[in-house]
Amino acid sequence: MTTICRLLDLSQTAQAGALTAVSRIFFAASGVQTFSDDAAKAAFRQRWLGRYLDHDVAHVYVAIASDGSICGYLVGSFDDPARVTRFSDIAFFADFAHLTLSFPAHLHVNLDATARSCGIGSRLVEAFVAAARAARLPGVHVVTGKGARNVAFYERLGFVERGSTMSHGKQIVFLGREL
Repeated sequence: MTTICRLLDLSQTAQAGALTAVSRIFFAASGVQTFSDDAAKAAFRQRWLGRYLDHDVAHVYVAIASDGSICGYLVGSFDDPARVTRFSDIAFFADFAHLTLSFPAHLHVNLDATARSCGIGSRLVEAFVAAARAARLPGVHVVTGKGARNVAFYERLGFVERGSTMSHGKQIVFLGREL
């Protein structure tokens, strides 16, 4: 049985181990696998993971397998990324600013390869959605590649394509879920 919990609900020792596992899963699941140097790797981690761990730790969830290992995570923010400066380096949020008004909360979820297709990702997303709903937010969104494998996953969870734009020569989609 896999347990879903907030990172902050773990002991400090368990949090440290969980953060190591989250970084491992993050890099294993990333579409980018090679970096010019350690600084480039650290900057990539900070851009797509670290900023959430630094500023939104209350919205970090982990999936703990029955053996105690971390098999997945979700990082998210309740802050509208088109309207807070810490996300200003991600240009596509400006393209979606009209949509983030209705869907301000956003998330990233990744699982260890052995934990996929077991319902764990859905449980992580639903934990975040429940917290966003309790905070009375109007909606939550994800941004992903047009036609990416995870689009069907999010659609099964009630996310609907609300818009698209080009980013670095690729079409990306904004998927929103009303709360």
